[in-house]
Amino acid sequence: MLEARAALASGALAAEALLAESLAAARRGAALNALAHLADADALAAALAAAPRGPLFGIPVTVKDLFAVDAMPLRAGTRATLPDVGAQGEAVSRLVRAGAIVLGKTNMHEIAAGVSGENPWTGDVCNPHDPARQAGGSSSGSAVAVATGVGLASLGSDTGGSIRIPAALCGVVGMKPSYGAVPLGGALPLSWSCDHAGPLARSVADAHCLLEVLADRAFPLRPPDACAPARLGVPRRYLDGWLGAPVERAFDGLLAWLARQGVALVDVDAPSLEHSLAVYGVVRGAESAWIHRAALARDPDRFSAPVRERLLAARATTAHEYFDAQQQQRRMREELAATLHGVDAWILPSAPLPAPLRGSEDVELPRGKTPHRVAFVRATLPFNLTGAPALSLPFAAHAGLPLGVQIAAAPGADARVLEIARWLETKVGAIATGEGR
Repeated sequence: MLEARAALASGALAAEALLAESLAAARRGAALNALAHLADADALAAALAAAPRGPLFGIPVTVKDLFAVDAMPLRAGTRATLPDVGAQGEAVSRLVRAGAIVLGKTNMHEIAAGVSGENPWTGDVCNPHDPARQAGGSSSGSAVAVATGVGLASLGSDTGGSIRIPAALCGVVGMKPSYGAVPLGGALPLSWSCDHAGPLARSVADAHCLLEVLADRAFPLRPPDACAPARLGVPRRYLDGWLGAPVERAFDGLLAWLARQGVALVDVDAPSLEHSLAVYGVVRGAESAWIHRAALARDPDRFSAPVRERLLAARATTAHEYFDAQQQQRRMREELAATLHGVDAWILPSAPLPAPLRGSEDVELPRGKTPHRVAFVRATLPFNLTGAPALSLPFAAHAGLPLGVQIAAAPGADARVLEIARWLETKVGAIATGEGR
């Protein structure tokens, strides 16, 4: 994206040509089902003619279909009637004011309530590296669009891993910034306690540029050579038994490489995070059931069966259970903050396995057969519950499928996450070849 921006600024590349490239990519990759809506040619030409000469002038982007976008439908991957989210919100408007061209909206897991990208209403979003496999979710189409050149970046949302999981499975960069960094007005909520908005892009530098626009603030970064971490926290006990062999081997290789570069690897542990899934189930369940209460009362069958069953079950959550879960969430924030006092950031895989086959309901891990959703949110969910910034970037591959690693730090330390991720990104080739042994 930054290269295209420079070429546009110098006149070496015409905005019309860049837009045409994205539209051609959309046609080539149509079978992957990344797009829920593509703006027509006249609308795109008008958007380009009116685009301000801002930092994203002429850059084609996509937006997840839970954000309202002027003159585009909002369906959120469901047939259910959605609550009114209002007009186009500030996050999308900031992209437009920066000169970006919104090509269209991306497909997603129904109402953002899942991590596979499979959807009976809109069809599965397919992995660009192997269409028989999942793209991840819920920002499924956003990750596939970026990976295949349908726009140079995308705006996604992340409530339990919904930016980082598809980024990992599709081989792109995805960042969930600190809680509240990017405004969520004009977006369909899933859980106001855990919802975050953030960028998916081809590189850390691109994600940094997009985040500055979305957050409407600067995140100054030092030169890459000055950004190597001194100490990284590794939650070994939390990960024990939860990583498949390909991911565990690659992650162990990465840790060994980091140690050879002089990075101190520190075991970190926040015991309360063991309750992440249970706490999330109560908080997210109660909030999403309330958000969709009208549709559940009027016509629940317009939700797919799995989504409907979870929403209906969550209506039984008591106030005591909800408030108790919120108190546990507060303890998680405190424990995570304590573990980060002596390290630059945590490092851990973004997903336990390469992309599973579509239709997978369970996955095999060292701990045994595990429900798909339980396995895939294990590494991402803690940072939604605590509001901490976390970024996934590709670092290895297995059988042609990308693997992602996650950098997470204290709430507000978004710049440090970007610095470490950018430094690591520059070293990925050396890690893969064993350079620096």
